[in-house]
Amino acid sequence: MVLRLAEGYTAIFGFSNVYYLLGVFLAMRGTATPAQIGGIMGAFYAAQTLCRPFAGQVVTKIGFRRAFAAGALLCLAGSSAFALTGSSVQWMLCWRILMGIGSSLYVIALTTYQTLGIPDSIRGSAFSLICAGGIVPLVTFVPLADFFLRQGWTEAYAWFVPLIALFAFFCGLRLPELEIPRKEGEKRDERLLALAAKPEIRVLLVSVTLFSMTDACLLAIGGVASSRGLFPSLFLTANAAMGLLIRIAGRKILDRLPRRQMAAPAIALTSLSLFAGSFTDNNLTYALCGIFFGFAMGLGFPLHMALIGDVAEPHQRAAVSSLVWFAMGACFFLVPTLLGNLSGFLGTAGAFRILTVLLFASSFGVFFLWRSRQSLWEPHW
Repeated sequence: MVLRLAEGYTAIFGFSNVYYLLGVFLAMRGTATPAQIGGIMGAFYAAQTLCRPFAGQVVTKIGFRRAFAAGALLCLAGSSAFALTGSSVQWMLCWRILMGIGSSLYVIALTTYQTLGIPDSIRGSAFSLICAGGIVPLVTFVPLADFFLRQGWTEAYAWFVPLIALFAFFCGLRLPELEIPRKEGEKRDERLLALAAKPEIRVLLVSVTLFSMTDACLLAIGGVASSRGLFPSLFLTANAAMGLLIRIAGRKILDRLPRRQMAAPAIALTSLSLFAGSFTDNNLTYALCGIFFGFAMGLGFPLHMALIGDVAEPHQRAAVSSLVWFAMGACFFLVPTLLGNLSGFLGTAGAFRILTVLLFASSFGVFFLWRSRQSLWEPHW
């Protein structure tokens, strides 16, 4: 089951990651202005984020098998239609929104499935291995898509994405059917706001938001690196390589150490790595900062996925998965907006450093929030 879930992550993350190169594709075709390209790319993430609070309810109502199929088929339909669309920006926006809805449904179903299907005793190591699947596309699908574009094969690039959506569809079918538990004597759907107000779930949302803000800082790393004569790809490649390595080789760490107490160090190390990287003028040191960032990110992402199962009752996990993914998605809107406003009077590097310092300081608060709910010596399941 673990490997099949990892395949699902590879498929759905590959679907979105290949579209990192969408701007290059559209520029090569000359079908949109730079401003329109930004809107077309952003429409996917906006739809994905806005759908997440409700996707858990849909998964609960229709079940996993239908959710996987519906999500993958929406991605397949949207990407196929996008490949066939000519120069109509309106239709491209429409198909990107459809893809965002489909991928959101698939991701929430996948996260909920793993929180219910993986035994508590191996949740950490299993989630780490599963989440490694999300990094695989960066070293497989994306380089292949980049090769297509460098060769001028725009049609091959356009139709490569529907093939990945089809792969996601079959990955969903390969997973055994799993029932979502219901709690006796309660309404089938629990209000999201009431759920978010529960103490441990509230702490999880605070923790994952701050952690995701450090991840979203990668959106600004190119500008900071370029201003110091560095290669942004060094940090990103080192991050991806270390993240993949730690999720595979170090996956048992999340079973052996108390997960609640690991959230704060993950936030501290990611933010500190970003802060240190903004000062270096040496590419080797910059790559080293990327390695430290990748170590913390490689543990921190599966850690927060595992914490969903640690803090939520089985019947709540679909809704909590939705809230967690919504918080993560919102950070990728919040951080660029915040940095853009701050850079007006602090400069690009100054704004970046101020935000990463604040995130580092917040890690101490996260430590005490989790610490008040569990002793270091207690088991975490």
